[in-house]
Amino acid sequence: MTDHTQYADMLALYALGSVDAAEAAELEAHLRTCPECRQELAALRGDAAVLALSAVGPAPPQGARQRFVAAIANEPRKAPVRQKMVIGVLRPRWLTFVPIAVSLALAIFSLMLWRTVSRLQTKLEQAQAQLMDTNEKLRQAQELVAVLHGPDSKDFTLVAAQQLRAPHVKTFYSPKVGRLVLVAGNLESLPPNKAYELWLLPANGGAPMPAGTFKPNPKGDVMMDHSMSAAGIEAKGFAITVEPEAGSDVPTLPIRFVGTG
Repeated sequence: MTDHTQYADMLALYALGSVDAAEAAELEAHLRTCPECRQELAALRGDAAVLALSAVGPAPPQGARQRFVAAIANEPRKAPVRQKMVIGVLRPRWLTFVPIAVSLALAIFSLMLWRTVSRLQTKLEQAQAQLMDTNEKLRQAQELVAVLHGPDSKDFTLVAAQQLRAPHVKTFYSPKVGRLVLVAGNLESLPPNKAYELWLLPANGGAPMPAGTFKPNPKGDVMMDHSMSAAGIEAKGFAITVEPEAGSDVPTLPIRFVGTG
């Protein structure tokens, strides 16, 4: 479909009835499919009607016309006076309407131009407002990046003031040498006759094997270095129970910690 903006100039001439049949047919076909051009044509026809009415002078009163005709009839006739004939060029009557038509066309085009400028001004103001909003959002994003990644920025992790830190246990085990290291923190303190005991869970599904006993310090931290009874024992994981200080050969339920690889 042809863009209706291509018919902007033709609409004014069409409103004045100054387009040929082919152009009129093409424009009328476009008007059937373009509500915006139909609205613009209606506005132009209204403006043309207003200007045309303003260009027509008032008709003389009927009584004045009759008195004028009667005065001419009562005038005494005089002998005709020979006058010198001036030969000139007769102008067609339609030429007298050309200035009016041109003025009307200029007025319509001026009105169209004013409307176009008004629409462009509105769109420009909207674009400027959107640009200002985008710039403000960009500024805020840049400030956020500066806070998160600035050279002087520091991060702090906040926790509940009265909440205890969760206990954690980590083991490092080498089957080749049969030796392990346990590091733990925030463990619960135990009675004097109790201790934590680590159990190795064999990969072949055998019974848990004792892997050393330990007690945390008052802060709940501990590190244990323990050698197994033999090297080459593959482990699928470790578990921790609470046992007597001397340790046990079989885990006592419940299991306090467990981890498998």
